[in-house]
Amino acid sequence: MQDAVFREIHGFYGPVKAQRFEADVYDCEVIGEIPAAVEGSLYRAGPDAFYPTLENDVVINGDGVVSEFRFTSGHVDFKSRYVKTERFLKQREARRRVYGHYRNPYSDDPSTEGTDRDNTGNTYAFFHANRLFALREDSHPHEIHPDTLETLPKWNFNGKLKSTSLTAHPKIDPVTGEWWSFGLFAHGKLNCDMMLHVIDRDGNLVRQEEFQTPYAGISHDFAVTREHVVFGIMPLTVSDDRIKSGGPFYAYDPELPACFGIMRRDGTAREIRWFEVPQCFLGHIMNGFTEGNVVHVDATISPGNAFRFYPDVNGKPTDPSHGIPTITRLSFDLSNPENTYTRTSFANATGEMPRLDERFAMAPYRYGYIKTRDGVARLDWQTMQLAVHRFADPADSAQEPVFVPRYADSPEGDGYLLFVVNRGSENRADLVILDAMNIEGPAVATVKLPFNQPGAFHGMFVARG
Repeated sequence: MQDAVFREIHGFYGPVKAQRFEADVYDCEVIGEIPAAVEGSLYRAGPDAFYPTLENDVVINGDGVVSEFRFTSGHVDFKSRYVKTERFLKQREARRRVYGHYRNPYSDDPSTEGTDRDNTGNTYAFFHANRLFALREDSHPHEIHPDTLETLPKWNFNGKLKSTSLTAHPKIDPVTGEWWSFGLFAHGKLNCDMMLHVIDRDGNLVRQEEFQTPYAGISHDFAVTREHVVFGIMPLTVSDDRIKSGGPFYAYDPELPACFGIMRRDGTAREIRWFEVPQCFLGHIMNGFTEGNVVHVDATISPGNAFRFYPDVNGKPTDPSHGIPTITRLSFDLSNPENTYTRTSFANATGEMPRLDERFAMAPYRYGYIKTRDGVARLDWQTMQLAVHRFADPADSAQEPVFVPRYADSPEGDGYLLFVVNRGSENRADLVILDAMNIEGPAVATVKLPFNQPGAFHGMFVARG
């Protein structure tokens, strides 16, 4: 494999440039006042290519970077570190790019044979049972030291994890403290093998169930309610023959419907009931909940390929307008043997990276939050009103918003919204804090960084004290 030059690569919302550095900023500049409730750490993870990318590479093939904004008595310290995976260390030793395209071992340098080529730890900085992990959906988690952000060994629950993969979109049950997860292509083969995992509040893997999906497609996110689990298989399909010939790992098949498999939490995977939903592509889930015999899933839904940097199965680009996601409620009626469902879009709620007040996850709720093209927004499912915090500079762009409650027992939505903003005109980034009940108002506080930040995918706030 030949070396390549640094170039912009395909991202979800346009071209992405590599940043290529780790950083420490002690006592960041703060405009305004950090709320007393924001005491702890905001952890984030995302991709950033340390060595040059290949032509037609995609953003999800970048090396993992975990960052932390640490809040202490109104002061903020920032730290970022690469996830020191086997892949990262091997390329650093070689001082060049030796791994090829996303999940395509046939494009690698021969020196990489037998190594863990896909585990970049670049998708979710996830905290559970006093441990911090860097998650990647096709791999086992890397444990990360929560104070230094140094990379610890991969974690397989003391050898109990049977699947080769663990989703990068876990769900924490706010009542039981359980970590719910799944593994796609569970044994490393590009087929229909999938596995459900449940980890108890103390971090012990207590449940694993294997099942088959309707076809071998992407399953990026899923939903868990108080009573049910919902698995989504989207028509981005895989093919070993295609990647052997140099094609992309995923390709969009417009002839296939999205498939949603629903099972009871207290049931078994053998009882999964599959619903077909045509012209539907689910990117990320805001929340899921059950009302009687109806299971609701609120998610970013587009009529076509939302991962627009992947072509269709014939190698042709997909229509970008068909991949624009809108928050939509899919409601599945389990009492009807005809597998009926309804589809309700939230007007003007076009955006991505949906979150909520996590204390109300898996249950009926009122408020959700998304990043939009020109800011961040709050959805009110009770009034069906959308409130938007818009940026004054059109070159600014938000990353994923994370909610922090004002008090542990505050009413739903009473708290703060934290998110990184890339200041395009200044080539640097800020962390912005908004009052979540006054999202259209000015920032409560802004934490200024003297440099830019790569686009992180997902993270979480971990309270202290």
